[in-house]
Amino acid sequence: MKRLLATLKIGASMVTVLGWTVGALGVVAWVAGFVWGWQEMMVIAGGSLLLGAIAVALTLGRLDLSSTIEVSPSRVVVGERAAGALTVTNKRSRTARGLRVEMPVGKAIAAYSLASLKGGDATDELFIVPTNRRAVISVGPVATVKGDPLGLMRRTETWGGVEEIYVHPKTVPLSTMAAGLIRDMEGQATPQLSPSDVAFHTLREYVAGDDRRHIHWKSSAKIGNLMVRQYVDTRRSHVAVLLSIDLDDYADADEFELGVSCAASAAMQALRDEQTLSLFAGGRQLVAENPKRMLDRFSAIEATRGAGGLDHALTAARTLAADASVAVLCVGSAVPIANVRRSATRMSLDATGIVLRADFEAKPGYQVIGTTKFVNVPALDALGRGVAAVIS
Repeated sequence: MKRLLATLKIGASMVTVLGWTVGALGVVAWVAGFVWGWQEMMVIAGGSLLLGAIAVALTLGRLDLSSTIEVSPSRVVVGERAAGALTVTNKRSRTARGLRVEMPVGKAIAAYSLASLKGGDATDELFIVPTNRRAVISVGPVATVKGDPLGLMRRTETWGGVEEIYVHPKTVPLSTMAAGLIRDMEGQATPQLSPSDVAFHTLREYVAGDDRRHIHWKSSAKIGNLMVRQYVDTRRSHVAVLLSIDLDDYADADEFELGVSCAASAAMQALRDEQTLSLFAGGRQLVAENPKRMLDRFSAIEATRGAGGLDHALTAARTLAADASVAVLCVGSAVPIANVRRSATRMSLDATGIVLRADFEAKPGYQVIGTTKFVNVPALDALGRGVAAVIS
């Protein structure tokens, strides 16, 4: 009995709204024709019954299909072309007729009509993936739809899995942000001299207070005066990139996309320079193990209104990246400069603060207020010049 009820439930779910309407019309017409003897109503009832029978005949029947989705490339930059191929194979010996194949591509549905597919045969369909916006686009799963031409019944079966296409934000190369404060054997040499480090620079005469462990005895014996080793300071930058994902901080969605590109460009440059990188989108830290995976995570970032602002990112960064030597804050034009400056001072007393302010209406340029450097970014092309100016 339970199995029978389950079968009836599944069968009822195949009937569309139009199908239920036609069925109800047939019942009403049959009752009216039987009670009042109206032949016209009996004809309508018979027609409804016939349409229902045809719909059932066209909808029922077993399918045994397999589907394969191939997308190339699986990672693109906004605006680049991406395409895919769908292969549907009939694994049964009988011909499958009247198939409609539907496949979700992001928020859209790609639909293909197959008049018939012989047993063992396969059919290929090509499709284009829209990449005009940064996103993670899910392709699939493939669904076959059987039904009648009038749409009285609809039977859907799903085949195969889901493929994902990552649409990365646009990025530009930037100048090296190497104002590090953390010493490291693989750090970058700076102009500052140091009495003790790993990068040897020159010899100089001994002065009172020098550590005698740095005396170069062979050179001292040749010259006749005590000579000590002089080093240059080496530092390895820890760059923290903070992105506000509060839509209220931006003039519109396009300005938010510019802010995402600014953050992605700064993060990519930090990885190119082999600097330690901490990445925050709102109050959430993103893992940035390599450039490809990091850009995948940028593709999935979504703006939320009223949450995930710069203060949330700063709170997370103060806990998880307290030793950052460079803090890059990415925000929109809707946040007053005074508020951004006040937030930037909360990062660290020793960190160099760089604010990348996405603003389509601003002129390219920069300004320094206190210890914070502001870069106006009206377009992504202006980002590289602005960063180069503030760190030179």
